[in-house]
Amino acid sequence: MTAPSLISHDAAVVKAELLRMFSSLLDPLLESARAGKLTPRAAELGTWSLVIPLGAAVLTALFAALARGSAKRAVDRLGADVVGVRWRMDADYWGTVRTTFGSVTFPWFAFRRGGTTQVPARELFPLHPDVRSSEVLLEWESLLAADHPFRKAQEALRFFCHGAADIEDNTIERHAVLVGKAIPPRWLYRKTEDLRSILRDRAVRDTKTGLPIVHVSTDAHALRLFQDETWKAGWKMVNAVRIWCKDRETDETLHLGGEFMTGDYREVVRRLRELDRDKVLPFDGDYGDGLRAVVCVVTDGLDWIADHVVPLYPNALVSLDPYHVVEQVADAAHKSFRKGRAKQVIRDARRALGVRDRRSRTYYRKGPRRRFHRVRRSGLTGSGRRLLTKVLEPLAPEVKRGKKRFNRLLSFVRRNLPRLDYGDLRRRGAQIGSGAMESLHRTGSQVRLKRAGCRWTPAVAQAILHLRMLALSGRWNEYWDQPDLAAQVAAGGVT
Repeated sequence: MTAPSLISHDAAVVKAELLRMFSSLLDPLLESARAGKLTPRAAELGTWSLVIPLGAAVLTALFAALARGSAKRAVDRLGADVVGVRWRMDADYWGTVRTTFGSVTFPWFAFRRGGTTQVPARELFPLHPDVRSSEVLLEWESLLAADHPFRKAQEALRFFCHGAADIEDNTIERHAVLVGKAIPPRWLYRKTEDLRSILRDRAVRDTKTGLPIVHVSTDAHALRLFQDETWKAGWKMVNAVRIWCKDRETDETLHLGGEFMTGDYREVVRRLRELDRDKVLPFDGDYGDGLRAVVCVVTDGLDWIADHVVPLYPNALVSLDPYHVVEQVADAAHKSFRKGRAKQVIRDARRALGVRDRRSRTYYRKGPRRRFHRVRRSGLTGSGRRLLTKVLEPLAPEVKRGKKRFNRLLSFVRRNLPRLDYGDLRRRGAQIGSGAMESLHRTGSQVRLKRAGCRWTPAVAQAILHLRMLALSGRWNEYWDQPDLAAQVAAGGVT
């Protein structure tokens, strides 16, 4: 049971008890140090053995003071009806909360009046008793769970808390899912005022209009998810949206927000409409406060993006990732020509698009005459029109086998000609490739959710994705600093 002096209403009594405890823990360490029986490692570990119980004692006093104050205010509100109030200090009206300093037990300062027992202090811990972790411990659990398997998160939590907080891995999972589900989608993107500041001060500008360029892309990748309420896990596509810009000084990719969703293209379109409403990515690029931006939509050639996403941005620059175009050319070429001829077709297609040839390796020569491969600059004249007129159409009469596949390639290029003007896009400062979108899959999802042997329920996977994207948005601390966060989590989040 907690020492009565720690929950006293007299601050002098509480301080005296804390000083007595501090002295009792510090004196043995000082004596060992004077006697030369303490190594530097033992001194540091001994200091932690002092800090942990002392921190728990301080939290006991603080939580008790908060509970007492809450109860006192409730009693004061009774006014003339305060007669008949009886305090309940028996064991049934004490609370235990797990913290980063270990479990802390303190009285709720409940009181009974008119046959009813009231516990106003429970409002201070709205997650209690379903979640007995403090808000700080809950944050640590969520942060570790977003980066590590739950058992590893349990081990890391125990290690960094020096054994004070020992929570089961399934409890960490439950808490992380609870928090992840409560994160509103707007927190996965930077605030409008921050977006304006970044676009105004740091983003690459369109050389034609002088306006900052903001990029958006959507793509899908597969996760192992349990489906149809069975324990049979299969690959299910998860759609992602990312918004970013390039720093005009460093060429760094500046992440402005993004998220993953298990819905189909209709869910993606719905979210894009909400981002337009919230001025995170306006369809017309008008962020308000006198700031306009040029929207650049980067696609991978899928029909649903061209049919449902691109039309949302009528004045946008649109780029079809050249890697996917070359991929289409390569597939058709290998089915239509012999190996040597197919390789030549692919090289010609890359040159027509202005895409730099890749090097398989770098050669070094010893001595002063050693040479390195030079990095070729990407051409500023590449376009789908050149690919079509200089490479593909002249090849059509040569095609004897694979003619159906080659004709599909011609149709694909003709349909996407407006999105293949890479020279103009580069000159204006826009990105033509989807590397920023692909990298989000790796950092936002794959490094956590695609570990060997992982199988996920959709709810757990979505919660982890929300936690990871909250951290990437740069708003993690702001989210956890909300005064009513625990109430939001208890209510299942706000929209």
